[in-house]
Amino acid sequence: MITTGAPPVADVPVRGAVAWWRFLAGFALLWAVLQGLAALDPTARWGLVVLAGVLVIGLVVERVLHGVPPRRALRALGFGRPAPRALVLAAAVSGLVVLVFPVAEALGLGPITLRPGWPWLLVGVFALHGLAEELVWRGYAFRRLRAGRSFPRAAAWTMPLVAVTHVPILVTSGVAVGLGAMAVAATTSIPFAYVFETGRGTVWAPALLHTAIDAFKLVEIPAAGVPAFSLLLVGVSILVPLLALAVPRRVLGR
Repeated sequence: MITTGAPPVADVPVRGAVAWWRFLAGFALLWAVLQGLAALDPTARWGLVVLAGVLVIGLVVERVLHGVPPRRALRALGFGRPAPRALVLAAAVSGLVVLVFPVAEALGLGPITLRPGWPWLLVGVFALHGLAEELVWRGYAFRRLRAGRSFPRAAAWTMPLVAVTHVPILVTSGVAVGLGAMAVAATTSIPFAYVFETGRGTVWAPALLHTAIDAFKLVEIPAAGVPAFSLLLVGVSILVPLLALAVPRRVLGR
């Protein structure tokens, strides 16, 4: 039987000033490293390097701030054995998300073509936007806020943290894109946390969904179609991942 409740690592609930300070300090450090390394390569081609850096800092944070030894910390951060049914669910929903590209072409926003070297770029997107970001937001933030709290409450606490970390996009990409990114990040906190938790507290399933949403980095879109495509992608990214919540825990947990 697959456990579908909180991850098996016994985390101390984040309550009280000291616990909140430790939690927020760890989150801020992880996000700063993620943001700093990702900014060096916006294309995500060096996503594996970013993942390695974030993972190392994650292990240090767990050890220094929370007293979790490296072997347990690796599992706690989401790099354990996933639940197959959660992976299948995430893959199915991800398939629906990437249908945004043929839909966009059908609406006259194309032609949409794959960038040169897209297989390696896909590896980088999965490593950076999939695994590294999910390590920070689900493997660390949601997991620690989940201890001693219900799923809805933990997801609600995670939402503002995830949204705030997307504020820099307002500066780099403009208000419309930035607000869209914040809305997507906040809304997907729920389905991403759901497949994280039902996937034995691992990042693999939410990483698949996250990669599908950021798959736009693999393609080239005519400049004239970019604004309309961005709006379409925001709508798809907000609504489609919510379909994961339609599959009951009892089904995923068998």
